[in-house]
Amino acid sequence: MTLPNEQTNNEETLSRRRFRAAVELRGLTVDGLARSCEVSYRHLCYVFAGQRTMTAALLAKIRDRIGESGWAFATGQTDSLIDSPPTVPPGESEGLAMGGER
Repeated sequence: MTLPNEQTNNEETLSRRRFRAAVELRGLTVDGLARSCEVSYRHLCYVFAGQRTMTAALLAKIRDRIGESGWAFATGQTDSLIDSPPTVPPGESEGLAMGGER
């Protein structure tokens, strides 16, 4: 999936496998990530399949949830996935790992 990068005016390519690894490193599921971003699992799948548009707000929420190191890994900017503290406020992430993926 190709995403616009507003900071560099270039595009970033998101690898699904790398993205999933970054999400799992945070202790989340893709379903839990979708809920924390206030969208449905199905909507998130459509976005990653290119069937729906990635809004700037959703992109910002996803980047916040997986962190800068996770985002850099998912977009191929680095080959190292670093376990750094999440940027989600405490209490908001509680229970997100519950309920598996569909």
